[in-house]
Amino acid sequence: MPTLAQPSDRPAALSGGADGGQVRRVLGRVGRNLTGGPGRVVGADLARGIAVLGMFTAHVGITSTDVGTIEGWLGLAHGRSSILFATVAGLSLALVTGGTEPFTGAAMRTARSRILVRAVLLLALAAVLDLFGTRVLLILGFYAAYFVLALPFLRLPPARLAATALVIAVIGPLLVYYGPEALVRAGLRAPHDGSGAATDFLLTGHYPALVWMAYVLAGLAVGRCDLRSPTLHLGLVAGGFALATVSSIGSAILVADAGGATAIEGQIAVTTAENIVPPPTWSDPWPSPAGLYLEGPHHDTMFEALGSGGFALGVLGLCLLVGSVVTGGAGGRGGAGRLAQVLRRVLLVVVTPLAAVGALALTVYSVQIVTIWWWTRTHWDLLDPATNEPLGWMVLITLSVATLWRALLGRGPLERLFARVARKAFPAPDGPAA
Repeated sequence: MPTLAQPSDRPAALSGGADGGQVRRVLGRVGRNLTGGPGRVVGADLARGIAVLGMFTAHVGITSTDVGTIEGWLGLAHGRSSILFATVAGLSLALVTGGTEPFTGAAMRTARSRILVRAVLLLALAAVLDLFGTRVLLILGFYAAYFVLALPFLRLPPARLAATALVIAVIGPLLVYYGPEALVRAGLRAPHDGSGAATDFLLTGHYPALVWMAYVLAGLAVGRCDLRSPTLHLGLVAGGFALATVSSIGSAILVADAGGATAIEGQIAVTTAENIVPPPTWSDPWPSPAGLYLEGPHHDTMFEALGSGGFALGVLGLCLLVGSVVTGGAGGRGGAGRLAQVLRRVLLVVVTPLAAVGALALTVYSVQIVTIWWWTRTHWDLLDPATNEPLGWMVLITLSVATLWRALLGRGPLERLFARVARKAFPAPDGPAA
């Protein structure tokens, strides 16, 4: 980015003279930076920003299950934030490979190659962040795996992507629940989270792709649709939240019939292979099927996949709707037009900082890990605070700094680095497809 010129403080800046033109150019550049330009999907940035701040809450916040309290509402961030992030990642893959009209030929080959480069860079960044030794379960390495696994699906139409996501959400949890048990009973070693083994990314890790690819492909399906369509926005909101509600009710009924969540978790604890010495054999008791009725954070059951996945789609629909209002301007005449313009300006004040966090998500996420490490080393354990005051300060500082950075400099440093390396490694092809 070119260096921003300092605006003059002379009166001519307000009178439309040369200095006034310079000020307008600077303000115009700031405005373009804050919106990301005409090709940027504000709703996607907004959803990504909410997901990042939700992960802050899951890591640093004090939460509860009582939705009658602020801590209870903050508790909604557990599990759902990272699932929303994965869903928006799928949407982003659609955007960088053509949106509603997927690339073909050399353009698609270049896009796929750049995605592979980004996956390698994500693995490298995850390795660096892992050196800090925080107790945060890093998701970036798993994102790298998702990007690679998504490559064969990039040319599929939205309906087939949605159907594939649904199949994974139904079948994947069975594999993730019983797969590690089968490995141990076969005399093999189930990889531990973070080991880097392929089975860790697919089956045994904290974010197993055999379930989480459902969220990525659902986001990819959304990204292949017209993101400006109000019908899409309202369909995602209504359908997503309805799916979340139905899934939650179904889970609650089945869990109650099985004796409650505590009883189910107790049964699982005494039959899970990792808790048994010596390792169990094929004839020993297996974990109860009732464990698949749970829908809590990172249970990776069908009910969580459908419920939290539906919740993510509902939030994404709301964000796309708000983004379209912000970028679409005010319509109508007279009082209705003025009211619409006031609403747009109010939304713009709220959306701009959140969208800035979303646009700098990779940088913000990484800085969060470094901050947790540094603060815990020099002061006290930031992952075990006494109040939600540290969370509040982290959110406010992040919103402020991200907005200022985006206004003055545009892309975040890691986002800029990843994009530049990918472009250098695989330049755009010549011809109309470029």
